[in-house]
Amino acid sequence: MEKRRAPVKKQWVDGLRSVIHNFRANNVCPMTCLKKHWMKLAFLTNTNGKIPVRSITRTFASGKTEKVIFQALKELGLPSGKNDEIEPPAFTYEKFYELTQKICPRTDIEDLFRKINGDKTDYLTVDQLVSFLNEHQRDPRLNEILFPFYDNKRALQIVEMYEPDEDLKNKGLMSSDGFCRYLMSDENAPVFLDRLESYQEMEQPLAHYFISSSHNTYLTGEAASLGTITSMKSHSGCVELDCWDGKGEDQEPIITHGKAMCTDILFKDVIQAIKETAFVTSEYPVILSFENHCSKYQQYKMSKYCEDIFGDLLLKQPLETHPVEQLEALKSMMEAGETAAPVSILEDDTEEEIESADQEEEAHPEYKFGRRSLLQMRLEPKRICGQQHERRVG
Repeated sequence: MEKRRAPVKKQWVDGLRSVIHNFRANNVCPMTCLKKHWMKLAFLTNTNGKIPVRSITRTFASGKTEKVIFQALKELGLPSGKNDEIEPPAFTYEKFYELTQKICPRTDIEDLFRKINGDKTDYLTVDQLVSFLNEHQRDPRLNEILFPFYDNKRALQIVEMYEPDEDLKNKGLMSSDGFCRYLMSDENAPVFLDRLESYQEMEQPLAHYFISSSHNTYLTGEAASLGTITSMKSHSGCVELDCWDGKGEDQEPIITHGKAMCTDILFKDVIQAIKETAFVTSEYPVILSFENHCSKYQQYKMSKYCEDIFGDLLLKQPLETHPVEQLEALKSMMEAGETAAPVSILEDDTEEEIESADQEEEAHPEYKFGRRSLLQMRLEPKRICGQQHERRVG
């Protein structure tokens, strides 16, 4: 029975994840967010098929008294009593937008508008708009050929699209309301919306790319490995894990910041959290950088946990079909690499350390490292980045 349900369960999981982790949806402009709120209110009709005023007051409840909302509704010619109801056709998006501007006015944009026109008129001329767009709004780092400077023609197109006042529009002028609508539109999103999905060539060897890395991720997490989960969902391509010997009878390896008052997290819990979240937002490979401070006995346990928990997700050997690992070939795979503790990077093992290691192997002959363990595979991020502790953020 459970096997028959597995494909259906996977479809649900994949479908929900595609909605939840939709980069474009999570980076929409304020105007799109307002439209979503308006549509939600429009669907919240009661048994009479009308929109209760109570639903609107709850939408703006944070920090606003009901009297302010009732007054704004009254000024817009809409029912404004506490127990009143609004006909859906009367509650248009334009009415909702005007309502939001009365209740939550964008005073910051109004101040900017007055600064641009010198507080002398109620509108912006084309020249003033072009000057603002080129000197303040346009990113100066952009290529001038691919992203040319604004000119009068483009400014007039903006006025035509966003200015609600027909008289001003015909004169090529922009009001404060039109200016606000423009700044809140997709044209002024903080990121390029067409680049939220994969848009570059992704078939080069792994070493040809900058890697989005996380450093001491676990410091923001609790026992549930919240920090690591958050990092995975934002798709950090390289995650650093500081591994230390655990204390107590169980001798479980832990993740913590050495010689600091930080909460200890079990290594196996973090590995499990990484497995569950590593490829939620992206199929591209994840590199685990172990800053290893563990004894050989606990290194073995780390190796076993990685092999048992990750299973086939773990890349243990170079791919025969791709001698130089290509990014596309590494989709949904883990690479693990070990970075030595900083104090011992340039030091050879002392005689005492060698003797201690030999004694440990004698005490635990089953943990001898005759076969290549995970931590000895040397699929290391340091080779990608060029040196042992260099990290590049993409």
